[in-house]
Amino acid sequence: MRRLPLLLLPLALAACNGGTGTPVTIDVKSDDGDNGSFRMENGTVSIKGDGFQGNFRVPQIKMKADDVDLDGVKLYPKSEIAGFHITGGDKPGNGKDGGKDGSKGGGKDDGKVRIDFTSPASLAAVQNWFRDGFTKKGFTFASRGDGFAGTTSDGGTFTLDLSADGGQKVKGRMEMTGS
Repeated sequence: MRRLPLLLLPLALAACNGGTGTPVTIDVKSDDGDNGSFRMENGTVSIKGDGFQGNFRVPQIKMKADDVDLDGVKLYPKSEIAGFHITGGDKPGNGKDGGKDGSKGGGKDDGKVRIDFTSPASLAAVQNWFRDGFTKKGFTFASRGDGFAGTTSDGGTFTLDLSADGGQKVKGRMEMTGS
């Protein structure tokens, strides 16, 4: 975990493609006290971790609808990503190689990805887009308010909150956790 902040820097630099940026955050916390964070917004990258802290200026990144999918289901075409957030946890026994307690793993992954977006369509059109995509990919899901909640084909869980934001605009928030 002590190398995590340095490992995140190439991710930021590889993703740069100019234009107006999409805010990106990554937070990692571990039970043994090794924590790290990565923030990219308005062309500034901030990295903090045990033994390392720095701020860097980089070209801004702009994530597009095609850059995001939930186990094969893409966002509605021409959606704009308003924010991309990853949180993760590292607990002994969670990984395939086990923790420092010598266990062989088997614990549940605490990681979560949240994507905030807007879609240029009516609420019904966006709902139908996701409903069709989830059905084609074999997800188990149910309606939840104006959105959905369920399980992906690989066992991860998700929620998708949608709300109308004017006639032809929808705000959405997708949250996914690992299996």
